[in-house]
Amino acid sequence: MVSARFSPFELLLLKSRNQTDTAALLLLAWVMVSKGNVLPEDQQYLETLADGFRHGHALTPLIEIAAGQDMAAVQLAAEVLQKDWWSEQSFPFLRQAIGLATSNGQLAASNNHILRFLADLLGVAPAAFRELFQEVAGRPLESPEDPSRADYWQAREHARQQQSQRDHERERERERQSRQRHEEERQRRDHEERQRREREEHAYQRHSYRQGAGAEDRHERRRDERPPPGDRSLRALHVLGLDARATRSDIKKAYRRLAQIHHPDRFYSHGERRMATASQRFQRIKNAYEYLMQDARSV
Repeated sequence: MVSARFSPFELLLLKSRNQTDTAALLLLAWVMVSKGNVLPEDQQYLETLADGFRHGHALTPLIEIAAGQDMAAVQLAAEVLQKDWWSEQSFPFLRQAIGLATSNGQLAASNNHILRFLADLLGVAPAAFRELFQEVAGRPLESPEDPSRADYWQAREHARQQQSQRDHERERERERQSRQRHEEERQRRDHEERQRREREEHAYQRHSYRQGAGAEDRHERRRDERPPPGDRSLRALHVLGLDARATRSDIKKAYRRLAQIHHPDRFYSHGERRMATASQRFQRIKNAYEYLMQDARSV
């Protein structure tokens, strides 16, 4: 019930070993979160600084209070710091604040105002603070931007639009590269599939040649003994690309060769129309083959 009367920062002050150090740490955390894009290195730097303070509590609650923009807590911390540190005594603290605000090489507009506020709070003259900033940051302290001027917001809007355009162009480039990778992968798979089928076809042809060489000779000797084929047989032979002198061995070879070439599976990636055409062609080849193999005249 007692703690309900105090804010989170007031409770930390009550528990702190040194209230001035706790107040200083909150203001440093305020500087850190005001950078906008807080990097892990920034928090590590703040944790390193906190090791030199006598506070006796965790740093995370202070960061959460600063990130929540609890200005009442910031005002209280400023009052505590102003009471105990003044003028020359505040220089080590201001050095830390400047180092934290410029750790990534840039000074955010908000931190420009915050640093000037802290220097004024602790009684450091503007000229002395500019000299201190030059010493710590290695460059002059620029005048802060004035948010009350129209050109300030126009410049910010222009920068925002440029960043949005760059983000859009990067996204389009990522999409283009992704499509290109997918197309290259599809072409690679198609090439590998064609090579595999060609290897299988060559191997099958070599095997067929070895198995059918003797039978072909026997059928060749009997070719002249066969009666001439009828019209339907001639049409079937024409489908297989053969003439009336074709033997059973010729028919088998022609069917295997044409089946390899016109099988619908080979046209799977070419669309449904190509597959339908290939299926019709393959069915004609199959029907012609089956008829000729059943026809006693082809024996």
